[in-house]
Amino acid sequence: MVFRSNDNKIFYCLIILFLTFGTQNLTKAFSNPKPTLEEVYSWHLLKDSYGPTFAGNLSWQKYVELLEKELIDNGIKSLTKDFFEYERWYTSNESNDHQWTLTVEGEPIDVASYWAYSGFTGKTGVEGKLLYFNQDTPKDLIKGKIIVFDVGGLPNTFKRFSQISKHEYATKDLHQIQDDDSTGDYWYQVNYVTRFAKLDEYLKDSGALGAIAILSMSPGRAEGIYTFPLIRPGIIGVPGLYVDRVSGNELRDAALKGKYANLKLLANVQNSKAYFLSGFLPGKHFGEDKDQFILLTTHTDGPNLTQENGGFGIIKIIEQINKIPISERNKTILIMLDPQHFMPGRHSIDWFNLHANLSSRIVSVLAVEHLGQMEYKDFGNQFKLSGTTDKTYIYTQDNQNLIDQAIYSVEKHKIERTYVLCPDRGGQGPWTGMGNLAQKMKIPGYGISTSMSGYWSTKPGIESFSSELFMKQVDIMTDLTLYLMNANGEEIQIKGL
Repeated sequence: MVFRSNDNKIFYCLIILFLTFGTQNLTKAFSNPKPTLEEVYSWHLLKDSYGPTFAGNLSWQKYVELLEKELIDNGIKSLTKDFFEYERWYTSNESNDHQWTLTVEGEPIDVASYWAYSGFTGKTGVEGKLLYFNQDTPKDLIKGKIIVFDVGGLPNTFKRFSQISKHEYATKDLHQIQDDDSTGDYWYQVNYVTRFAKLDEYLKDSGALGAIAILSMSPGRAEGIYTFPLIRPGIIGVPGLYVDRVSGNELRDAALKGKYANLKLLANVQNSKAYFLSGFLPGKHFGEDKDQFILLTTHTDGPNLTQENGGFGIIKIIEQINKIPISERNKTILIMLDPQHFMPGRHSIDWFNLHANLSSRIVSVLAVEHLGQMEYKDFGNQFKLSGTTDKTYIYTQDNQNLIDQAIYSVEKHKIERTYVLCPDRGGQGPWTGMGNLAQKMKIPGYGISTSMSGYWSTKPGIESFSSELFMKQVDIMTDLTLYLMNANGEEIQIKGL
């Protein structure tokens, strides 16, 4: 995967801004009215210059501050911050900084990335014998060893879970093909260490010196992988690294021969403060007991530019709805921006319980995520932009009116490479992202996401972003927001409820 250092990103950002705005003051450039596509691009260029947005870090702070300003400028009322603190583990995201390295008997091995929240070493690393791990390895053997284990590709049982073999609608460019398993495989491997194998639980207090996961991925695809999901809070206490399939072949052989290695992972822990940000775009009954809410939601944290940029999408949706007089808005929109997507113990803070008085009045949900992303594909050992867009997935609850409205909007805005999916009807894959809140709450709703070809890496940046795709996705979700605002309950009643 091609990427730039943070310094180069900032330099690139400034060059683009000067080309865009000439010699005028950059502060004024950001505040002056601009065409929509230009404004969207400038927002993302700024976000990209700060790097990954992990809850509480500088990049996250700058991003959420910009979102807050735009929410205020667009008339959002009763803006509320629900703060919390947590211990944020971090290291450099750049391999050239040499904060994470691996050598086998003095020979360097290329490392794809680090295992977030695994642990850390001193400046000289840890030295120990490699042990190749399998399910029959006695746990008492791993003490004092550097453990090596393979993460295999997507097994058939999970293919049935993730594959899209049916759909409610597909644009013509997708209609004749069956969705491949590349995203499912990506998702499975990145989830493997903490969700499926639960290796974090296995390694904790084991006495192992370190751990190395061999990913069944090309070097380009494995580069910058960020551990997900971080289900359990806290640090494992065993420093971990990821290597790709090429380095993995060499490493596996060394482990089977019991060679010695040095593993270094320099990291820090910082007490970080983050917050949920919520507020209201008033409808005609705002402030009255009979008012009902449409929840418009996204995450604010993620390892790359479009994971998560849903907040920018929400701003653009709100801008369009603001063109409609309040007297014609049948419901109030409740916006909630969630910062706990990539933090340990993810979703351990239940915002809905904190605000039970509001939650009980939510009658529908729209989740907006991963917008404007161009597609990455494997080309041999490289992982590069393919020149086309990531596939867009519009998820809907099981109601034909909801489905028909989504199809109508997709066709209206002439978006390409797009599916309309109703997972509850079977064969259409799982709900991905926050859209499944509608399922959990058993209310009408929609979600938007993409095939997330670069989703779990810290590397995809502004070079992989399309303002045009972003705005088509926003236009679709605006239509669906307005549909939910005006539809009566019987019209969008979910099947089986």
